[in-house]
Amino acid sequence: MNFVNMYQSFFDASVFTRRMVTKQYYQLISRYLDRSGFSFMNYGFAGLGAQAQTVVLSASDEPHRLPVQLYHHLASSVALEGKDVLEVSCGRGGGISFVKRYHRPRTLVGIDRTPQAIAYCRRMHRLPGLSFMQCDAEQIMFGEACFDAVINVEASHLYGNVAAFLAEVKRVLRSGGHLLLADKRTRAQVPLFRQQVAGSGLRIVDENDISANVLHSIRLQRSDREQTMRAMLPRPLAWLALSVFGAGGSHLAQGLESGEMVYFSLKLRKD
Repeated sequence: MNFVNMYQSFFDASVFTRRMVTKQYYQLISRYLDRSGFSFMNYGFAGLGAQAQTVVLSASDEPHRLPVQLYHHLASSVALEGKDVLEVSCGRGGGISFVKRYHRPRTLVGIDRTPQAIAYCRRMHRLPGLSFMQCDAEQIMFGEACFDAVINVEASHLYGNVAAFLAEVKRVLRSGGHLLLADKRTRAQVPLFRQQVAGSGLRIVDENDISANVLHSIRLQRSDREQTMRAMLPRPLAWLALSVFGAGGSHLAQGLESGEMVYFSLKLRKD
């Protein structure tokens, strides 16, 4: 069974199974990630052609350019300065820290259902107006119309109920607010995802197939990520992390190369 088929089998598993597998996986590697100060888990975004670099970064942020550029791709599509922003499934917090410092929203809240991730974010990313809390994507613990924008990166494919997540996003967004989402699906999963978006009441303002950008990023990061994971994790966990984090030969690299998978970004609006 190739990686794309393995991914499809995982996606087709029960909600309970998917939640348990991902929860156990992150619990296993969290302590190793904490020790290394590992703050980015996304596949990244590489500009193509003459526009290899899409944002000017400080020297301290430059080592994380490709993962940062994925966040910049989303955040630059809407004026966030002075706004109230929520990131759902903020993970290790590197992306949300970048958005706060470079795009200057008034407040920025990161939520994640993994307590280890939230504890790490609170230690590592201390900025005025930036906060973190443990919370589930399908049951967001905020009232109605609290945010001007919601960011969601490489997480919705893991949710047990994507429709519930989208309904929660619509509920917490103010009128005119946006959901900025980047994620992957197999080609076979795309029709269902489109149905879920169509039924959400959020309107698609912009849609981009960024598969080529993400695949280029994976290839550029391959050597560094393989070295980092092998140095940081025990051998069995290193193999699993490499397949998940997007080194060459991972399920996503293989799927993007064959065309069986697509990586997209969406800007959705609450009218």
